[in-house]
Amino acid sequence: MSTPPIPENPQSGYTDHNAAQRDGVNGQPAPLTPGLPEGTSAMQPPHDGQQQAATPVTPPTTPPRPNRTPLFALLGGLVAVVLAFVGGCAVGASSAKQTTNSGAVATVAVAPGAADLQQTVINVIHTVQPSVVQVMGQGGQSGGSIGSGEILRSDGSGSYIVTNDHVVTGFSNLSVLLAGNPQIYPATLVGASAQDDLAVVKIDAPNLHPITVANSSDLQVGQFAIAMGSPLGLTQSATTGIVSALDRTAGEGPGGPAPILTGLIQTSAPINPGNSGGALVDLQGRLIGVPTLGAVSPGTNASANGIGFAIPSNRVIFVADQLIKDGKLVNTGQGYLGISGTDVTPQLASAYNLPVQSGVLVLGFSNDAAGASPAQQAGIQTGDIIVAVNGQAVASNADLAGTLLGLSPGTQVTITVVRSGSQHDVKVTLGERPANPQG
Repeated sequence: MSTPPIPENPQSGYTDHNAAQRDGVNGQPAPLTPGLPEGTSAMQPPHDGQQQAATPVTPPTTPPRPNRTPLFALLGGLVAVVLAFVGGCAVGASSAKQTTNSGAVATVAVAPGAADLQQTVINVIHTVQPSVVQVMGQGGQSGGSIGSGEILRSDGSGSYIVTNDHVVTGFSNLSVLLAGNPQIYPATLVGASAQDDLAVVKIDAPNLHPITVANSSDLQVGQFAIAMGSPLGLTQSATTGIVSALDRTAGEGPGGPAPILTGLIQTSAPINPGNSGGALVDLQGRLIGVPTLGAVSPGTNASANGIGFAIPSNRVIFVADQLIKDGKLVNTGQGYLGISGTDVTPQLASAYNLPVQSGVLVLGFSNDAAGASPAQQAGIQTGDIIVAVNGQAVASNADLAGTLLGLSPGTQVTITVVRSGSQHDVKVTLGERPANPQG
């Protein structure tokens, strides 16, 4: 059964794995509101809250955001999750006995390859479990919440754990539950990058088991992936799937911590509330990404099963290393055009008599890390409509951000704009995206 594609646009319905869903596009013309940060849109739906209350409440009419689990979800007790694989039949394989209705014993052959794969998955889970933790937050206006994390570094002074920013933001008291250890450790926030939706906390627990990290640039679509974490507060749960796609762009909306996330891994491994900040690993037990977003079906706002997104491990390490060293993100390493604008849609084009039906209408400019707008310096003007970058069509802010943030500062790009009904190519040398949530 096929799943309808979800457009790579923050308005199409993505959820952060925290506490609420995003609405779909409402189809209304966007107000021409100046001052939007690059990579956001004036038509993005509002954010509907950060955390759920720790005390029992009446379930909302829309599904919860699938990654940070409300604390009261744990009160029913934790349940162990068993991961099973079904192998095909083959001659010369190991077998499992089944009893038929007549009392006779039938044998189902398991192909050696399937048995080997099953054992590999079991070995991966056993290897990775000591590195995956449960992260809890309390003391916020909305009660408490639960997410996941993994140990990146550990020595005699303690252990550093990476998680999502939305798992820890807004809480004054943080704590961590280790695998196979009933003790709950107080945690301190080392640093966070809201625009990357990543954070690092530290606990006073020395010489633990750091997770092994893979080079996410080597990932291929189709390879197996295992998601590990605490969905619904069920610690040390594992689900399996594949890497469904690479370099996705998604957004959490203007109320979320990260309006635009780029370079994301799309996976079919089921990701549920509480998986945020957990581990997406390969069959060698190496971290390939940190689950952070789930898709929702446009219009219904229901969770889209089998479509989840993870921040690639290379970006995780790039950001976490700075947070550990400096307590904040010092440099983003991401290209920046320096414009603020809104998506051009057929409705907007009709309402304002625009010459094209898609693109990004430039409403103003924003400064890069050096304090200037590369776009403005290169001659781009307010009222221009950006329709392509290096010949690649741009239909929305999500397209624009997905292209530019994947490039290094200092890269020269050709920006195609429509101005007064005519197309113009403008050469722009990208600046660096500012290291702050508004950048």
